[in-house]
Amino acid sequence: MEMRKTIVIFIVLALLLSSIPVTADELTEKGNAFMGKFIEAINTGNYSLIEPYLSEKLKSELGEREFAQLRDFTIENYGRLLSFKFVNETREGNLVKLEYEVKAEKGTFPVALTYKNGELVGIGLGVRAKPNPAGMVAMILGALLALGLFYLLKKPSVPDLVLGSGIALGLSIVIPFYGLVSLVMFYSTLSRALFTAVLTALTVEGVKFYFSRGRDGLSLGLGLGIGQYVLLSIGTFVATNFIMQLPVSFTGPTYWAFLFALAFTVFHSVSAGTYSLRGKLTDAVLFAVLETLALFFEGNNPGVSLLFAVLGISIGLKLGGVFNGIPGRKAH
Repeated sequence: MEMRKTIVIFIVLALLLSSIPVTADELTEKGNAFMGKFIEAINTGNYSLIEPYLSEKLKSELGEREFAQLRDFTIENYGRLLSFKFVNETREGNLVKLEYEVKAEKGTFPVALTYKNGELVGIGLGVRAKPNPAGMVAMILGALLALGLFYLLKKPSVPDLVLGSGIALGLSIVIPFYGLVSLVMFYSTLSRALFTAVLTALTVEGVKFYFSRGRDGLSLGLGLGIGQYVLLSIGTFVATNFIMQLPVSFTGPTYWAFLFALAFTVFHSVSAGTYSLRGKLTDAVLFAVLETLALFFEGNNPGVSLLFAVLGISIGLKLGGVFNGIPGRKAH
């Protein structure tokens, strides 16, 4: 009889233990194993080291392209990763969050791993960009160089320059919402990037087309570039680094920041000048397509992005008749 009771108790305990999918120790071991591979993957750029640890959903969100961007950002701001330390574990329903602290050459930052039913479904990195005034200065110089180049051809209209800068400030309030909407509407990172690029280009070119009519479009476009790359650059840098204490880094090599500011200021100038000279909606559609492609590739392939911007400039110079006069000079 005692033997039967013992067997029954043993079976009940076994069933109870088996009902727990993953114990805390097992999850911690999983988390530690992942963190070791994660540090190695960041240092070497080898995405395959962490891929087996990711759930299918997380793989779709953190693919090789997204990992490469994350790695570049992390290495740029923190240098090589050295070690990790387990900090805390929290549970909420079937979700378990493991918190770690990663030590790197240039400081430390937190990493949070989220497990659901034993699968790694989320990774949160508290990586903060270091202030990069060189990038801000490079963007300012690029925009001012474009202003100087066109000033040699034609003295800009000050009211239209001011209007263009005001438009840039207004667009800086509207456009960030497109990114938020894309997070709700689309699952893949690629779809979100394309959606945001399309809406941004349509908005920018539509506004430029509307306000360029009957005005000096060249000056308006220059003002848009000055507003975006001078006023907003200074304002964002000061506000985030010294007021809100959320450092913003103009990531990537400084020369890219300079080239993008120069190219897109000229792009805005020439396209707006074309609108004021020709007034054709088809021109706005063409420039919107080119701007969409430039924005889409800006994050992961800046060289291709810059090529589309230069292509837009070339087309604008041709359509705007810059070789027979300066875009925007035609009387309306």
